[in-house]
Amino acid sequence: MLLALVLLAALLLAINQFVFSITEAWTKNQDEFVFVQHTRAVTRHLDELLQVAANSARAGTPAAGAPAVAEVKTPEGPTAVLLAFDLPVGDRLLVWPAAPLPEVQCALAWRKEDGLVLYWKSRLEADFADANPRLAVLSPFVTALSYDYYDAKTDTWSAEDALQKNASGNYEAPRRLRLKFHRKNRDYEETITLPAITQGLPAY
Repeated sequence: MLLALVLLAALLLAINQFVFSITEAWTKNQDEFVFVQHTRAVTRHLDELLQVAANSARAGTPAAGAPAVAEVKTPEGPTAVLLAFDLPVGDRLLVWPAAPLPEVQCALAWRKEDGLVLYWKSRLEADFADANPRLAVLSPFVTALSYDYYDAKTDTWSAEDALQKNASGNYEAPRRLRLKFHRKNRDYEETITLPAITQGLPAY
């Protein structure tokens, strides 16, 4: 009887350890799965916003601007050279204090304290030219935003931390955006190919 009890206790202990190990592994994999889904969702949504901006510009939508490098005002007041684009009907991530307005101008930026963000305002607002834009966080897990440029002369690509100027001294839009995500010792990188680029947008 004692031997049977000892064997039963050992069996229960082994089963308990096995279940704990399986649960720990599942939780770890589930956490990583959710993080990967986040990186893909953010990348896909940003790609869709850029495509909407480019398609609206091609269709001749009033005040529409395809993704282009422009000098825009930041929420703190100073201006910065960023990738800017127009969203004719806004976006669900852009929360308005009142009824949403169309013709929203956005600028993509990375902030150390916030991650990947959008600066945004509507061109229909009375204080569009003077007031600072609002800020919407796309992902707090983005640790870097870089830009891929292609040199047709040398047939090479380069990854730059800042937007670059061309031989004429004008800022040139990159071919791709590169987003680096980090969370709990996990790093992922996503790439977005920019749609057709037009001339720069005016600063606000």
